[in-house]
Amino acid sequence: MKITEAIAQHLLDVHYGENWTDVWIRSALEDVTLAEAEQRTSASPNTIAALLHHITFYNKVILARLQGVDPYIGGPNGFDVPTLDGQAGWEKLQSDNLASAQQLADAIRKVPEEALDQPVLKDKASSSYYRQLHGVIEHAHYHLGQIVLLKKMIRND
Repeated sequence: MKITEAIAQHLLDVHYGENWTDVWIRSALEDVTLAEAEQRTSASPNTIAALLHHITFYNKVILARLQGVDPYIGGPNGFDVPTLDGQAGWEKLQSDNLASAQQLADAIRKVPEEALDQPVLKDKASSSYYRQLHGVIEHAHYHLGQIVLLKKMIRND
C-alpha cells in the first residue's frame, strides 16, 4: 500500500469509522441532538458544534495548503461556528465535516510519496507534507475526545 493511501484512509477512519481507537466522529455524533450540540458546559468554552466546525475548518486549511494556498486562519481559529438553522443546520454541519474529510483524503492520495518530506508551502519550510497530514489526523482525534467527553458531561447533568 502506498503511504499516501494509508494516510488518507487514516483520516477517513477518524471521521467515518473503523479506526483502532474504536471511536469516530460520525458515530459519536449520530445521536447528539441539536440542543446537546449547542449546549455550553463549565468544562469547555466550546460546544460540540463548535468543535466539529473547528475540525472541518482545519480539514479545509490543509486541503488549501495541498493546493498551494496558505489560507488566513484568523482569531476565531475555526471555532466560530455559524448559528445553526435548527436540526437541518446541525445535520449540515455534520455532513460538511464528512465531506471535508473525503475531499482532503482525495487530495492526500494525489500527493507524490517523494514529496512527503518536503515543505507543503515554500514559506513554511519546517512543515512537511507528512507532518501536516498526520497533524490534521491527530487534531481530529484530539477534538473527537473532547466531543465524547462533552457529550457524556451533558448527558450526566
